[in-house]
Amino acid sequence: MSIAEANRKCFDALTDSYDTKPWAGKLNIQLSDALRSRLDWIGVNWVTPDAESKAEAARDVRLLDYACGTGLVSRALGPYVTSTIGIDISPNMVSTYNSRASASGLPSSRISAVVGDLFAAEPSPQFSDPQFFNFDIAAVGFGYHHFDDVLLCTKRLSERLKPGGVLLISDFLQGEGMDEFQGFVNEPKNWEGHHGHADEHSQEHEHTHHHHSHIRGHGKSENSDGGQLAVGLNQELRASIKAFSFDAQGVRGFFEEAGLVDFKLCALEEKVYMEFAGEKMERTVFFARGRKPIG
Repeated sequence: MSIAEANRKCFDALTDSYDTKPWAGKLNIQLSDALRSRLDWIGVNWVTPDAESKAEAARDVRLLDYACGTGLVSRALGPYVTSTIGIDISPNMVSTYNSRASASGLPSSRISAVVGDLFAAEPSPQFSDPQFFNFDIAAVGFGYHHFDDVLLCTKRLSERLKPGGVLLISDFLQGEGMDEFQGFVNEPKNWEGHHGHADEHSQEHEHTHHHHSHIRGHGKSENSDGGQLAVGLNQELRASIKAFSFDAQGVRGFFEEAGLVDFKLCALEEKVYMEFAGEKMERTVFFARGRKPIG
């Protein structure tokens, strides 16, 4: 099974419980606040919410929310852009995204998501349409550790930006506590009291992947139902993760190799709290951004 198919299968299964747990709600608020407090740092010429001037009203600021999930990034940045397009490989995630967008009262012309994979060898012809290009910002919230080739993905997203547009990603920073989740993923629990065995070949491949710049997971894997369902979701999660940690130097490397400039990276001072099938964990989140050159 390809990593893309593994991700589709994993997140289709997780959609109903993806961000409904109390800890996930707190995490979403924490990350939304972190994004909104860094608008100047991100460096997009945002619109002013509820602006009354004709010049402001006529200005177009477009967001591409890639691996959009249920729409966390879209909701956080929505007040500061004029239109948002989400793309996700999971049909169930896209359905939930669009249902929530519709419930908010916003027209689909302003915010909507479609199913797709921009990183496929032959992306769907629909993505050749002009509406999928010339974005002011392309954002990926906690998706890079699921991507098969981070350099290719960064190049493909950069192609979707207008000159001067910004690529923004958020994920987890390599460092203290990362072994805890890697062990959880590589040694899937049997909730009847037994333990599985690590996939040594998978571990070796993940540790040597491009730039050594990957991550060890986030709230998408949460499952508290126990029994064999927990084991199954754990296995699906393991199959969907390409590697387990990002370091700052590696992120800078694939941003710059993809042709982006003005690279910046910052880490949140407050760690985020998550739960994985009863395991409680804290992680450090980072944001990284780079700009597509003008000319």
